[in-house]
Amino acid sequence: MQEDQMQVLVLISKANGSEQRPTLLVLRNESDAAIPKHLKTVEWIYFATVAIDDKLLGAPPEAVAADLERQGYALVSPTH
Repeated sequence: MQEDQMQVLVLISKANGSEQRPTLLVLRNESDAAIPKHLKTVEWIYFATVAIDDKLLGAPPEAVAADLERQGYALVSPTH
């Protein structure tokens, strides 16, 4: 990991039965990071703080960065 690599907060949705796969909510690692209002109905659990290019996210870092810039968060499917 590079020293200047952006760190992000990763929250994981609580599974709602065996049919629903969990989703990762990625937020900037900043003191004012907050779950968007329209996603507050989901139960989110802190999962990790990782570099934006961590394979755990299962999405290209450029796409995650673009979502963070555009809407302040990214939703991704976790890798297994």
